[in-house]
Amino acid sequence: MKFPQRYFIDTKLLSRSTVGIILLVIICVWISGQSSHRSLFQNSVISTSILGTAFLLFISLGLYYGLKLKDNIGHVLTKENIKKLSDKTPEIGSIDFDGPALGDGIGGIIVSIIAWIVISIVLVFLLYFLGIFFWVVVLLFTAMLYWIFFRALRLVFKNSKYCRGNLAKSLGLGLFYSFLYLSWIYGIIFLVNYLL
Repeated sequence: MKFPQRYFIDTKLLSRSTVGIILLVIICVWISGQSSHRSLFQNSVISTSILGTAFLLFISLGLYYGLKLKDNIGHVLTKENIKKLSDKTPEIGSIDFDGPALGDGIGGIIVSIIAWIVISIVLVFLLYFLGIFFWVVVLLFTAMLYWIFFRALRLVFKNSKYCRGNLAKSLGLGLFYSFLYLSWIYGIIFLVNYLL
């Protein structure tokens, strides 16, 4: 069979479609499990099995057709991304807080005002630092998933020059890499179910 020189898939397109497919499968399995009263463990195993089968087919066919990934996402965790996301933290004027009523009279009013100011300042600093922390954690998690999934996939598809047109070799390597990618997920599911 004659194949074109190379197939390239954009990493950005692949990452968006992967997230969409994962969410769609999980939601469909969860909705279908509502009527049959499946447990979270059963839904997790079914979802992972469906996604694992799709992943096996994707890798095997990608190796068979000589698929390559084109990295067009770049670095996820940069100073500019952290700065851009930290700008989304709440500003001082966006907090509306009503302090507790401390009593009648001038003493209660003064204590209420002081408590309101102190609590507002503490909340502003907490929201600011927790906002930065939240976005940095989101960026770190995204960078981790990107490296684990897409960088490793690029390494997998470097074997496509050896597997192009050879279905047995493509399926063998697809099974091997699918086992490597999915065994730890199954391990976590079974550990959580039987140990906790």
